[in-house]
Amino acid sequence: MKVTTDILDAAYELAKKAYTATSHADAKGKLHEQFPSVNWDDLVEAYMRGCDLAEKCYEIGEKARRESIPDQQAIGLLTERFPGFSVKTYNDALTRGWFLSR
Repeated sequence: MKVTTDILDAAYELAKKAYTATSHADAKGKLHEQFPSVNWDDLVEAYMRGCDLAEKCYEIGEKARRESIPDQQAIGLLTERFPGFSVKTYNDALTRGWFLSR
């Protein structure tokens, strides 16, 4: 099964709240509960992509702040680097990146 935007968005939401190995394991379990018909390996892939966005949005937020990049351009950078998420999730990631880069 192809990993869909709704799965990626849910993975991002869970990933940004997980800080320990146990909380990451719990998050993957919750993702499986939300999408029980999706293959476990696909869910793990989606979760890892959600983690990447949650962890690396800092870099885009810092770049946007340092170079005075407009939000739409920064969201474009997120879209290129982390494809497949919704516009809402990219907006959230940019906000998170701005916050973390302060």
